[in-house]
Amino acid sequence: MPGRLKIGVALGGGAARAFSHIGVLAGLTRHGIPIDIITGTSMGAIIGAMYATQPDVDGIKARFAAYIASDEFEESGFNFFKELETHDEGILVEMGRLARRGVFNTMMVTKTALVNDKTAASSYAFLLDDLNVEQTRIPFAAVALDLVNGETVVLTQGRLRNVVAASCAMPGVLNPVNLNGRTLVDGGWAEPVPISAARQLGADFVIAVDVGDSLRPFKEPRNALDIIARADALARKTLNTEQLKSADVILSPQNVVNHWADFSSSTQAIDCGENEVNLKIGFVRRALVRSRLKRRPKWFNWLTWG
Repeated sequence: MPGRLKIGVALGGGAARAFSHIGVLAGLTRHGIPIDIITGTSMGAIIGAMYATQPDVDGIKARFAAYIASDEFEESGFNFFKELETHDEGILVEMGRLARRGVFNTMMVTKTALVNDKTAASSYAFLLDDLNVEQTRIPFAAVALDLVNGETVVLTQGRLRNVVAASCAMPGVLNPVNLNGRTLVDGGWAEPVPISAARQLGADFVIAVDVGDSLRPFKEPRNALDIIARADALARKTLNTEQLKSADVILSPQNVVNHWADFSSSTQAIDCGENEVNLKIGFVRRALVRSRLKRRPKWFNWLTWG
C-alpha cells in the first residue's frame, strides 16, 4: 500500500497581499495538514523561505513586524509606491504616473531599477537567515524567469538570500540577479503560483495559494503606458489562470490590502489567509482522500472490494 501523500504548498506573488500566505500556513498547521514541500514566487518566495527555514508562524509575524518598523523597510521604496495613489493598477501604471511627474524618464535613462542592490540586500538580510536552500528544514524552491531565453527556472540550491532575491526581482523596480550563469527576474512573469515547481520537488498533492488581485475593469487608456500595462495584466492573468488548473486545491484569500505596496494591513491580510483555510478545510480534506484513493494499486482495490 502506498505511503502518505507528500503535500506541497505553492505560494504565489503579490507583494503586501502575500501576508495572507502566513495565515494560510497557520491555518493548515492548526487543522493538521502537513506541509512536506514549499515553493514560492516573489513575495511568496520570501514567506516560503522563512517558513521552510523555521516553521513557526508566530516567529514569522514577529520578524515582519520588526522589519516594517525598521530603517531597512523605510529605505525599501514601498511607501514611495503606495503614495503614488494609483489604486493598485499595477507596476506599469505606477511607472506611468512617474513618467507624468517627469521622475520616470530621469531615473530610467540612467538606471536599470528604481531600488538599488544595497537597499534590496539589506531587506533580504533582515528577513532571511544566511544559509543555503539545501539547509532548510522543509524542502524549498523559488521560481524566477531567465531574462535571456525566457525559461522558467526552479531554484533549489545555493544561498537562500540570493535565490529569493532572484525570484523577487520585479522588472524595473529591482535589478535582475545574476545566478548560476543566468540573468534572472521576478518569477511572477513565469509561474505566478509555483505549482509545477512543487511537483518537481516531489509533491504528490499541491495546494496553490493565489493572492493576486482580480483583473480591474477596463478604462479608456490615457497613453501608451496604459495600453502596455493593460496588455501585461491580461497576459499575466491568462497565464495564472491556466497554470492554476494543475493544482489539486486552490486557496484564494479575499484580501483587504488596497495597494500592493501597502504593508499597513498585514494583520488583516494574515487573518484573511487563515479564514480561507477555515472555509475550505473540508474541501481540502476531501480532495486529499480522493487523491489517496487514486494512488491505490488495482490489487488493493480488488482485495478491499472483492
